[in-house]
Amino acid sequence: MEYHYTLTKDDYVAFNMHHAQHSERVQKVLRVQRWMSFIFLLIPLLVSWVEGEFLLGMFVAFALLAVLWFLFYPKYFYGSIKKNIVKVINEGDNSSLTGEYTMMVTEDVLVEKSSKGEVKTPWSSITQIKETDEHIFILVSAMSGYVIPISAFADVKALQQFKETLNAARKTG
Repeated sequence: MEYHYTLTKDDYVAFNMHHAQHSERVQKVLRVQRWMSFIFLLIPLLVSWVEGEFLLGMFVAFALLAVLWFLFYPKYFYGSIKKNIVKVINEGDNSSLTGEYTMMVTEDVLVEKSSKGEVKTPWSSITQIKETDEHIFILVSAMSGYVIPISAFADVKALQQFKETLNAARKTG
């Protein structure tokens, strides 16, 4: 089967954001940084201990700051990651990432063709197939793979057929 689609920089941002949101390492960093917000609670307690009296106003202010940090830090964290991904994609010539692509699913390999060349990947090299509302990611490693926009398919039936073809080829390959 042969499928045609266009990739944009936004598709690569989506791929990298998907990785960040599902990477065990990135999630661990987020958890540590998020829970560190409760260090804010130690500051007024230490100041109170040094001063010899409990400073309720300071404790309430820092407790509020800790709660806000805990609740809103993930949005900042992922926003920062996205901003850096966009910077990296925009620096230098990344024209080979975008444009018209053709994906061919054969019994032995997955073939992706573009104006820059052709890449053949044996099914044994495919580690995972992930799907979001807007993309299908065919992963060769944690940080590399194929990005196929859902918009490349004429309808839900064509998308389902593609997924079935991928799964069948992956099982036999």
